[in-house]
Amino acid sequence: MPRKKTDMSKIKTITLGCRFNFYETEIAKSIVEKLAPTHDVIIINTCAVTQEAERQSRQAVRKALRDNPEAKVIVTGCSTVTSGKYFSELDGITVISNSKKSDPKSYVNIAEGIVPSISNNEEIVEDSDEMFANRVRAFLPIQNGCEHFCTYCIVPYTRGKSQSLPLDVILRRINHFISIGFNEVVLSGIDITSYRYDDLTLADIITQIISETSLERLRISSLDPAGIDKKLFDIMTNEARVMPHFHLSIQSGDNDVLKDMRRRHNRDDVIRLCNNILNKRPDVVFGSDFIAGFPTETEDMFENTLKLVDEAHLSLLHVFPFSPRTGTVASTMIQLPSQIIHGRAKILREKAQQTKEKLFQSLVHKQITGVIEKSENETSFGKTDSFVPFKMPGNLLPRTIINGTVTDFSDESVYLNYPV
Repeated sequence: MPRKKTDMSKIKTITLGCRFNFYETEIAKSIVEKLAPTHDVIIINTCAVTQEAERQSRQAVRKALRDNPEAKVIVTGCSTVTSGKYFSELDGITVISNSKKSDPKSYVNIAEGIVPSISNNEEIVEDSDEMFANRVRAFLPIQNGCEHFCTYCIVPYTRGKSQSLPLDVILRRINHFISIGFNEVVLSGIDITSYRYDDLTLADIITQIISETSLERLRISSLDPAGIDKKLFDIMTNEARVMPHFHLSIQSGDNDVLKDMRRRHNRDDVIRLCNNILNKRPDVVFGSDFIAGFPTETEDMFENTLKLVDEAHLSLLHVFPFSPRTGTVASTMIQLPSQIIHGRAKILREKAQQTKEKLFQSLVHKQITGVIEKSENETSFGKTDSFVPFKMPGNLLPRTIINGTVTDFSDESVYLNYPV
């Protein structure tokens, strides 16, 4: 569902989709606040990764128009590519293309003739003290686009070729986040392991962040298993300031399905990678994405996915029923019946709940470190270093780093004692 950010500003935002979009929304909001700080503006950053995400994007735009007749509504994001005609026919909105949503010049008309005082988004980021003001972690996209063209994925068509942020800009933005009170930053990207700039790789960038900044906690967003080289593996297993939670884009546990998806790894690659990481760093927790009901998936192939979850020690699963995206190769394949697709997704989600509770149980009596995200009614909530949700007694301030011992668990979180 759309996630709204609320504050005292007259510029409101609705962000759908990936973490990457959150940062781009913050940039867009900072631009509009510079150009038109007194205007009522709603910025809707859309998603098109699935048919459902696109439906929700259209719904969010219609609702914003209906509920806010006096506001200026800006629509941007991936759905402006896949649903461009639909949005162009709606009255009362300004469409800013996905490739231009971080460019201040795209927003000048919103200000009704106000001359912008900024020339590029470097200034916007580096003098804005409000970015992610209501969030515990700052998100920093260092790469955009993808060139792998997996058969089910629309993203290469909506985001374009891979592009990477220069090292000096990355370091400057990290230091800015530190200066406004963040102790944790998430490096994100559409295909982050493909980062390349001046022959630097993702591993090189992380090494520079660790050596050149005082950032206490660094997280890495979704990783393509095929893109994890030896240097990145060494950082993931040896660097304490890189948090021990790695989300892997796996999608299936069957080699034939992976081949039909045009993925660059097989099931043995995943099993070997995860076990090698755990042998070096036992506190690591793996998250993963899976698609249930890909067109060529048989029952036996689906069983291989269920087996992979255990064999690779995956704990925090995101499960998606296959949804054909017009324009992709997989959308032209013979589709499985809807009841089979959703039935397998249900089974995989049940498996996900089992693995999550198994992880929670394994943490009982162990001491952990984590960050407080919010507090209410004398209870504080947060995430451990390995991104396990927890709650504990007391009203602690967001971004507080705590140490505690796990005393129990529920379906959705572990319980901690008072900080020690």
